[in-house]
Amino acid sequence: MGCDGSKVADVIDTNPDVPPEENDFSELVTDTIRSTWPLLSDDIERTGIKVFLRIFYEEPKIRNVFTRFGEMDEIELRRSPIFKEHAYRFMRVVDDLVDSMDQPKTHIQQNLMMLGAKHATFEGFRIEYFEAYSKSLIDVWEYTIGEEFIPEVRESWTEFFDYLVKYMCQGYNVFINETDVTCNGDDHFRFE
Repeated sequence: MGCDGSKVADVIDTNPDVPPEENDFSELVTDTIRSTWPLLSDDIERTGIKVFLRIFYEEPKIRNVFTRFGEMDEIELRRSPIFKEHAYRFMRVVDDLVDSMDQPKTHIQQNLMMLGAKHATFEGFRIEYFEAYSKSLIDVWEYTIGEEFIPEVRESWTEFFDYLVKYMCQGYNVFINETDVTCNGDDHFRFE
């Protein structure tokens, strides 16, 4: 007794025009990231604060994008509930991406492109700032993980952040190229 459904599966599996949905990270990269993530997410808000302080050190102009806390000094930032909440939300995005590494690539790519497009709406945000985020994340990861931040761990996280930056930049560029964005002077944007 045969099953006609298995014949359909054979045709789909051998059709070169229909690539299978797969994730974009090797098993080694996924395992390395997921095994080191608990070291980074143990105190997720604190880690996020370190990341943003490092970003502001690496690229001081990024502060101008943050109208609610960009003018604060480091001591004020560490005490600011608004800054802490932003750092926490940022790290939750990283957490969600780590959790979804085994999802089909289109799921992750679409979310990253939307996030990149959202950044294009922030007055003063420039696409090259994504690189400052990536570098700062690696620096904070190295400091936080310590001696366990071996070359394999660095390479895995670098691949992960390069992937994030690639699709966020694509979303940013799509938004900029397909939308006429104007500011009416009071930080409210109008999309035409």
